Amino acid sequence: MSPAPLVSIVMPVFDDETTITSALESALRQTLADIEIICVDDASTDGTTAVIERFRARDPRVRLLRHERNLTAFQARRTGILAASAQYVLFLDGDDELHPDAAQKALAAAQAAGADLVGFGVTVVEKDGRTGGAYERRLQPKHDALEGTAVLQGLFPIDKPAQGQLWRYLFRATVLREACELLPDHLALPRVNDLPLLFLVVGLATKYVSISDKLYRYHFGRGGSGHRVDSVERAVFYTSAIESIDSIRDGIVTLAKTHTDAAVLLDTYASARLSIVGYVCSQLIEHSDSAVLDASLAHLHTVTSAHDIVHAAARFYPATLSTLKFHTHWQGYGAGPVRSILLATSTLRTGGVSAVIASQARYLLDAGYRVTVVARNQGSDPTTLPERAEFVELAKRALLEQLEEWAEICRTHEVDVVIDHQILYTNSWPEFALMARAEGASTVGWIHNFIARPIYDGNRRLSLIERCSNTLAQLIVLSPLDVAYFKLRGVSHTAHVPNPPSPLLIESSTHAVKKSPPTDRIELVWWGRLEQRTKQVSELIEVGVELRRLSVRFHLTVIGPDWDDLTAKKFNSRARRRHVGDQVVAIGPRRGAQLVEAIDVADAFVSTSIIEGYQLTIAEAQARGLPVFMYELPWLTLVKDNEGIVAVEQGNARRMAREIADLIGDAQRYERLSINSLAAAQRARSYDFAQLYRGVVTGTLPPEFSPEPTEADARELLGLLVFFAEHPHGKSRDINQLSSPLGARIWQSAAPIGRSALRLLPGLRPLAHRAKGWLRAH
Repeated sequence: MSPAPLVSIVMPVFDDETTITSALESALRQTLADIEIICVDDASTDGTTAVIERFRARDPRVRLLRHERNLTAFQARRTGILAASAQYVLFLDGDDELHPDAAQKALAAAQAAGADLVGFGVTVVEKDGRTGGAYERRLQPKHDALEGTAVLQGLFPIDKPAQGQLWRYLFRATVLREACELLPDHLALPRVNDLPLLFLVVGLATKYVSISDKLYRYHFGRGGSGHRVDSVERAVFYTSAIESIDSIRDGIVTLAKTHTDAAVLLDTYASARLSIVGYVCSQLIEHSDSAVLDASLAHLHTVTSAHDIVHAAARFYPATLSTLKFHTHWQGYGAGPVRSILLATSTLRTGGVSAVIASQARYLLDAGYRVTVVARNQGSDPTTLPERAEFVELAKRALLEQLEEWAEICRTHEVDVVIDHQILYTNSWPEFALMARAEGASTVGWIHNFIARPIYDGNRRLSLIERCSNTLAQLIVLSPLDVAYFKLRGVSHTAHVPNPPSPLLIESSTHAVKKSPPTDRIELVWWGRLEQRTKQVSELIEVGVELRRLSVRFHLTVIGPDWDDLTAKKFNSRARRRHVGDQVVAIGPRRGAQLVEAIDVADAFVSTSIIEGYQLTIAEAQARGLPVFMYELPWLTLVKDNEGIVAVEQGNARRMAREIADLIGDAQRYERLSINSLAAAQRARSYDFAQLYRGVVTGTLPPEFSPEPTEADARELLGLLVFFAEHPHGKSRDINQLSSPLGARIWQSAAPIGRSALRLLPGLRPLAHRAKGWLRAH
């Protein structure tokens, strides 16, 4: 009579005719003779069973059990477990091999320690025959011994990708059977059919030990792993892995009732499940043919929630976010109350977007919210922020590292809503939005310019915003015409909100103004940053040339800091070459009382911008009673029904000069324009910005801020888009292609020293900004 086996080797097989011979031979070569080999055929359609029968005739330790129909490898293993007569069980797939010492060494370790579970090393054979790769390294045992709840925590660590291969372990048979009892009798699991059982076993096990010997040879790519997803049917197969981990939920709940630490069990299961969702998402993205990727990810969204997909991808496979951002479903705002707001930008400076952020922070703080301002780049000047606002700079430069920082900030500051002010200026904002969503925070995208800005700049960011708009709870723009564009393009969650008033605009509300009409000479003023790209500051010189041609006595003062493409020195040099150097003069930046004094001595404000989002200098000028002469920007909310503005067509410096000339000596018209300017400035200040921002962060803006587009809107948009397509500032290629690799390397090398210098001498920021432009280190 043969002795009772000490180890049962369970082999689930299905259509393994070409590989099962080597698998069975490896089992029969075991140095431990007291084994049984239980082959469970899952209704193979090839000659698999004939091969097994030949081995069974040769060696009585080989047993063959048959399924009449295919029940999946999970049921095949279950059949083998229930039929096993040994106290310990090893698993061997029909396309892999065991090391000759596998049973003997694993059993010795189990008996010596009294362990329920023994882990051992694995050799992974790639398709080209190579071994020792990264996947193989990940599969090696990481713990020598674990007891109690530590078994679960060690083998399925929370927030780490779950590894569920049964063939990496020797099991106590009674624990395997106890785990099987927690599952439905007729459960079928086509994909990831071993992890559910392993998780339950680990939850039940009280002692684990491991040995470093590599006792199993796994052939990657022979089974269901590593194949292309070339059809929706294949995608369905991949996503069934999520159904596999979901299948043990009831069993986990039952086990939790008697487990020594139910909270750890439930949290670990939630992490493992999320890991599988992330794994499936990454596999679909990595292996799907382009023709089926959309359908594959659409099917994924039918299997699990969009929240879980994003959360899993961000936590376990963040590199997938760069693809997932194009395929996510819109989720809107979170259900809970909003208490903590994060305002995001690239770098805090003075004026522009930074000034808007400082004002927003102030209004949100006054409304009772916690506010954190985050700069994605270093070298900021946070002195303009309110004292109660926290400020954080990301320390990392690589995107994935920044995303990890972002997630940590969202967790640490318990962020509920992110307002991202950079979506018109960066390409990676959708990844940040997805990462924030994974941490429970909704993202509001804030666009600070007219929608044609990317067309004018010659980049593709408008398409990026459209394609990734579902990553945003809401898209905020600055005009009804912007809303019309996005709604016509299918982005329905769009609204417009005015920019907050600047300190100058607020202070001017208490300033009684009565301007005296110019008689024989007119004093003109312009202020802002000397940016040629959008503000066309050099056009002011052309206006001066035309005024001189009309023999108008005038002086035009240009105020503002140097910028990337223009300095006061260059501007004045151009003015001299155009013979208006005495009349048109750039004097550099002025702030506070100096700026107000320069404005108040002027008779009118002149603007030659070609594209703006919300030109606050118009409102600031009108608040001081100045009439405004400008090139047409018909989408601006500030110019709607604004009788204090005289607008001429873009680029028509001659007509603007004529309009200015006609004002001299016409006291009645000047007074009417000045009074209308004051009224327009009052309207710009009249919004309840605290209430507006509360509506933004809670998704409760009144309907009038999200009007439906009209046919007239469509006609106007079409005309404007054609105009900017025909008047691009740069070549029509992606902005990243305009950078210089050498310049970028020089900039990166100098950056640490430069940041230290800027902290000591913040006044050097404009020079540093120009240097970056000279180097083309975008």
